[in-house]
Amino acid sequence: MLLLAAAAAAAGQTAILAFLPTLVDSGAAGLAPRTHDFHVASLTTVHPFAALLLAPFWGRLADRMDYRIILRTALIVLALATAPIGAVSLPALYLLRALAGMASAAIIPLALLSASSAVPERGEQAKRFTWLTAFVFLGDMAGPLLAEGSAALTPRTPLLMVGLGIAVVAILLGLAHLPPRCVACPEIRHPRASSRPATSPLLLIALVGGGGLAAIHVALLVTRAGDAPSRETIAWMLSLCGFAMLAAQLFLARVAWLVTMPRRLAGLTLALLAASLFLFPLGHAALPLAGIIFVAGWSSASLRLVTSFWIGGNTVPSGAGLGLQHAAASVGQALAPLALAFTSPRGQPVILWSIGSFALLLLLVLPLAWRGAKAG
Repeated sequence: MLLLAAAAAAAGQTAILAFLPTLVDSGAAGLAPRTHDFHVASLTTVHPFAALLLAPFWGRLADRMDYRIILRTALIVLALATAPIGAVSLPALYLLRALAGMASAAIIPLALLSASSAVPERGEQAKRFTWLTAFVFLGDMAGPLLAEGSAALTPRTPLLMVGLGIAVVAILLGLAHLPPRCVACPEIRHPRASSRPATSPLLLIALVGGGGLAAIHVALLVTRAGDAPSRETIAWMLSLCGFAMLAAQLFLARVAWLVTMPRRLAGLTLALLAASLFLFPLGHAALPLAGIIFVAGWSSASLRLVTSFWIGGNTVPSGAGLGLQHAAASVGQALAPLALAFTSPRGQPVILWSIGSFALLLLLVLPLAWRGAKAG
């Protein structure tokens, strides 16, 4: 049920993306192209912006009270914020996206906290993180496709079926047994904790990983050349990105790199993300764009897993640490679309190349992140 909850939180974010241009048109007709693109990018930004504000709060709160109440309530809120989309005005759409972001900021970190709380061995904890993160990206992949199916059934409220599906997951999670956090139990603590890496460099990596992928997503949605992809093409490209993110987790679940060589893993994926950001503005045909999006999704997913696993705590899983990591990833997801919203189409490559340059710069600080640790 935790896997389904994580997938539902991710699907609630990506399901709406391909519909945003249409929703902006229906919510405020006759907008100028620049204003239209501003609202599309801003609506993309609202969700992660709300997440970055609330994720640290939910994490700290989960360390002080029963996290299960927060997790189950957040799923209900997410369902209520998803189902009415398409039947509300543009200001109400902003509010619903903010509520969805607040809910997902609790669901994903607390699902990780729940699944790893009672694991006594670091390698087993890594597997649980990997599978939960895999289902986050399964939700990313499935969201646009589920939305298309939902829109075929209820075109006026295209995400109604998605919202009902999230509500079903919320009901099932309410009936399921979730383990208490039990931080006072010494038998669940790791007998030998590995050296704790520095948090600040990892937060920067999480930021650039989330921001780079979000910039590519928004660049797909806003006005481009005359050969701009259709909504259906955008939907399958977003799903391809989700498939790449899922594939990265399935690959990392079969190897021990997350524990044995996290620094090399982070360095390789930072380089791949930078390459995709530099190449995206140069690709116009569908096939090259698909390849670039696949690489971007793979690298962003790997960076998210590395940072959540190492920031989340080595001895006892930390809700505050997981919330902080989720907030850092959300900062990038919020700032990159916002930068694109205030940039002309000709200036979009500059934003993408700047994020790519920052990713390359972070390669230089990787040794600082794992100083004194066996990082590989």
